[in-house]
Amino acid sequence: MKKTKLLLMAALLIVAAVFTACEDDEIFDPPTVLTSAGGEIVLAEGVEEYTIEGTVLSDAGVAEIKLLEVTDDGNFQIGTTLTNFENPNSVPYSFTITGITDVLVVKVEATDVEMQTSYSNEITLVYTPIPETPLTEAEEATWQRVGRTAGTGLGEFGLKWTLNEKSVMAVISKETAEKFVQLDEEAWEEIETLEALTEAVDDAEDMEDYRGVSAGQNATYNDVLATVVDGQYFLILVKSATVTTADAGTTITIEVEYKTAETE
Repeated sequence: MKKTKLLLMAALLIVAAVFTACEDDEIFDPPTVLTSAGGEIVLAEGVEEYTIEGTVLSDAGVAEIKLLEVTDDGNFQIGTTLTNFENPNSVPYSFTITGITDVLVVKVEATDVEMQTSYSNEITLVYTPIPETPLTEAEEATWQRVGRTAGTGLGEFGLKWTLNEKSVMAVISKETAEKFVQLDEEAWEEIETLEALTEAVDDAEDMEDYRGVSAGQNATYNDVLATVVDGQYFLILVKSATVTTADAGTTITIEVEYKTAETE
């Protein structure tokens, strides 16, 4: 009988200890991740940066906050992990994303000290490219010089032709052009917009004249030139030249094509 009483008292003590431990173990909800914006955000033309801001609320206390890129292959962290908060129960956060050139889906991940993790709603950032200005269709033009007279047909391009170097090469020089350059042959087909032409001209070395056409014989060419005249860009393809001799002197006729686009 005495043994039975002892066993009963031990069981009561165990039950009391279990209830006391349960009362001391507080259960916390996972963190709540709030953001200043959500859904789809279409960025202004040419803007490649966006800042996501918000607040994480947690009764247990926030341990860390991360920004994740959401892809079909999984989630990948962007930037650094935020930790060590002054008030871990209410933590403001800010993530600035740069280099956005397409559609980017992100979400914020927050983990509390109980190792419970929550996420914000997904945010879709949509890059909007700056509209490009197409170049015109190719047009034909003729540059011609008769004897020692000044060449014709070049003024529109900011160029002049007043010299044949010892009757060997035609010398096409800058006149009103702000810049005169020679580009790779592929540029004629590859450059399709004013923006691409502007970049190519800006990167090329300015020259005072072009001496690629023979002043003594017929020939075909594939030289690509470009000029800037009063802010207008011209892409020029030198195609061929014919040389004829008469009483008036030697006539050199250069056939070109060109593309352009007006600047604002």
